[in-house]
Amino acid sequence: MVYHIPVMVEEVVAGLVADPDGAYVDATAGGGGHSWALLQALGPKGRLLAVDRDREAVAAARVRLAADARAVVRRGCFAELSELLAQEGIGPLSGVLFDLGVSSHQIDASARGFSYRADGPLDMRMDAEVGPTAAELIAACSERELAELIARYGEERAARRIARSIYRQQRLAPLTTTQALREAVAATRPQMLNKTLARVFQALRIAVNDELGQLQVGLTAAEIGLKPGGRLAVLAYHSLEDRLVKQHFAALVRGCICPPRVPICTCGRRPSFKRVGRKLQRASEAEVKQNTRARSAILRIYEKIEAG
Repeated sequence: MVYHIPVMVEEVVAGLVADPDGAYVDATAGGGGHSWALLQALGPKGRLLAVDRDREAVAAARVRLAADARAVVRRGCFAELSELLAQEGIGPLSGVLFDLGVSSHQIDASARGFSYRADGPLDMRMDAEVGPTAAELIAACSERELAELIARYGEERAARRIARSIYRQQRLAPLTTTQALREAVAATRPQMLNKTLARVFQALRIAVNDELGQLQVGLTAAEIGLKPGGRLAVLAYHSLEDRLVKQHFAALVRGCICPPRVPICTCGRRPSFKRVGRKLQRASEAEVKQNTRARSAILRIYEKIEAG
């Protein structure tokens, strides 16, 4: 069984690999799909560090990449990226890839609790041995905190009504399964149940795994670790993470941070990155037909330049 179907593989490899003999990082290795494709584009001197915080993903990637001595697979999160690079002695980097969100395996494995489509434990942790589960998070939140979480990370307009229903159900009996959470959301009678469920589950998953906080740290680590000419590729699947990436690099591409009304730059900051190709790329219609999860994918690529 395929662990995960990687998205926009050709576009990622074409945009990321500018130096076949360089050092690269796949910061979200999954089952090793993107990593394997990157290795095919690298020369004999190229190196690849494949990282994932999910123990099952690490095991799958190690099997997939075991025959290639140029690859090293390590378990870790974005916040540990700088430490992992130092431990492996890899750098300066020619490229870094972030494939955000959840993998096909995580979604399909009901025991992980990522999907509302099958019943299972309300877990949602990407590292199943670290931190509170989604059930524990719900139990620890007030109704107001739940509403804020669903509104912020799920961008759900009916967040207050949904939080009220979840909180009421939680007081009657702890919500410990995905089915119980689904029923609490369905009780609010949303017009489009599946889309509402997707937003609620997304919000809880992001909160449980601190996905946006981890991403911010990971982008900074990549920004520092890349050498001039090195590239960063990010595959995002929803507006929150894509917006964070776009905003993070907007200032680095622009350089100057002086107010618009100031006629002459006084801050002295110069651009340290430039966009590669169009501002964003999307999966082809042919790929979406074969893998519907590619529909929402947005690829952005940036290249580090000499600031001067």
